[in-house]
Amino acid sequence: MRRACKHVSALIFITSLIVALLLTASCRKQDDGGKLIFVFGHKIGGVELVKDSVTYLNAAENEYVVNELQYFISEVTLWKNGDRQVITSDSGVHYVDLDIPSTLSWFPDQVIPAGNYDSITFTFGLTESKNISGYFVNPPERDMFWPDVMGGGYHYMKMNGKWKTTLGDIQPFNLHLGIGMIADTAGNETFVQNYFTVTLPLSWCEVHESQVYRQFTIDMDINSWFESPYYWDWNLTGGQIMQNQDAMHAAAMNGRDAFTIAYEAPDPK
Repeated sequence: MRRACKHVSALIFITSLIVALLLTASCRKQDDGGKLIFVFGHKIGGVELVKDSVTYLNAAENEYVVNELQYFISEVTLWKNGDRQVITSDSGVHYVDLDIPSTLSWFPDQVIPAGNYDSITFTFGLTESKNISGYFVNPPERDMFWPDVMGGGYHYMKMNGKWKTTLGDIQPFNLHLGIGMIADTAGNETFVQNYFTVTLPLSWCEVHESQVYRQFTIDMDINSWFESPYYWDWNLTGGQIMQNQDAMHAAAMNGRDAFTIAYEAPDPK
């Protein structure tokens, strides 16, 4: 009888231990968090951008067509009550190119801790730690190089297209952002960093393991680059701005408001 009781007690102990381990593993799995998907869209007036063929109108009533759009975002960070989770996958840099569909989505191989996040920030362009000539060795990122005599590193953005002048002529424009230069009265030149931080509030966004993925769609409104706080008129700025720090500064200020975000848990099917 005693031996039977011992067997029963051992069985109960083992069963309880297994249940406890399963519960612990289950809780740990639920609390681990999930992975993220970033999708990049490009719109004008809420409508998807059509490059090469559709003519658009900016606030200065410049008619223009977009032919190419390429840019870097980096240091993507989720914020929760002042704490931050930085996306470090792929060296924390993502390259977007309208001509390369695969770049319009980013799947960082990184688990984000569970929790309710209240905002996302990212750097448009590259900060000094990565904006170094030779940092990227393979195309297409390598082909974003910025001339060494102008500070080196890489373009933050290339937006290329055509616009119509007040005389009706069609002229090319190259809205290129990168390191700028300013000169003092003695002709001494100083390099200026034109990257900037974008902050996108999240009214309520929970990341948890049961969703597997949380998808963020980040849309760029092209016309926002030409609206506020600086009024952009190609008749005044001209089509080429790489050596025009005033114009690059204006574009960088306008670009802070060019992005919106939406988020959802995609259908697991």
